[in-house]
Amino acid sequence: MIALSLRLITLAVGNKYPSLWENYAFQLSTGLGPIFGALVAMAIFKRKTEYTITGKSIWKSIVTIAVPCLTFSIIGELNMGILCLLAFTYGLLEEYGWRGFLQYELRKLPMWQYVLIITVVWFLWHLDLNQRNVLPFFLLLLFASWGIGKIATDTHSLLFCSTFHGIVNFSKHGMLSDTPFLIAFICIITFWIFIWYFVK
Repeated sequence: MIALSLRLITLAVGNKYPSLWENYAFQLSTGLGPIFGALVAMAIFKRKTEYTITGKSIWKSIVTIAVPCLTFSIIGELNMGILCLLAFTYGLLEEYGWRGFLQYELRKLPMWQYVLIITVVWFLWHLDLNQRNVLPFFLLLLFASWGIGKIATDTHSLLFCSTFHGIVNFSKHGMLSDTPFLIAFICIITFWIFIWYFVK
């Protein structure tokens, strides 16, 4: 409820003052609801989570963030690397709530049940649904709830979850039609899977 309320407030402010959408700080603020809601719920109900910022490996989490930011800075420009970092930061704000808190709370349910619950809540949290093709978007969130949820279960790293979330947001603006960015996108995801699942 906290996440949904804060999302509603930021969207209302953004719609009233459209120029705010050009401000990176305001864009980040639209993702504050899940992390803020999770922290409040954890404080009130004295809950803990095993899914942490760096999870099972500090160095892997740092490398997971650093490599794509450096890569996009090199093949694009410094501004692209900064935008990539901002996308990961935004992803972390959401993932702390959806995976770090909510999935961990529901972890004893069968996977299909907690994936569906998180998908529905996440879907409702995107209150600007009139701007989206609803069914494909719901299916995308369903797939993401399963995929990013699997990452959280395997690695306990919310930074790793945030990179998958963030790189999708980062790449939505036609970047993948540019061959160097498409190749970088594929190589980065391959690199992530390699270091987390094959490097001991």
